[in-house]
Amino acid sequence: MDVNITRAGFHIGFYVSFVSGILLLFLERGTAEFAITALTFAIGLLFLAIVVAVVKWGQWRRRM
Repeated sequence: MDVNITRAGFHIGFYVSFVSGILLLFLERGTAEFAITALTFAIGLLFLAIVVAVVKWGQWRRRM
């Protein structure tokens, strides 16, 4: 996979996770905003994990 695509994916995932993580510090628990932001944070972390897995898989595949 192209390095620019994976780099862009990592930046997007990091941005979503970082911004929603900061927002979680300031939102009141039990509100709809907190729930949506927590879900966004989880989706951002999942996206980051997928991007990292794809990059590692590509590196492993090139070595074979």
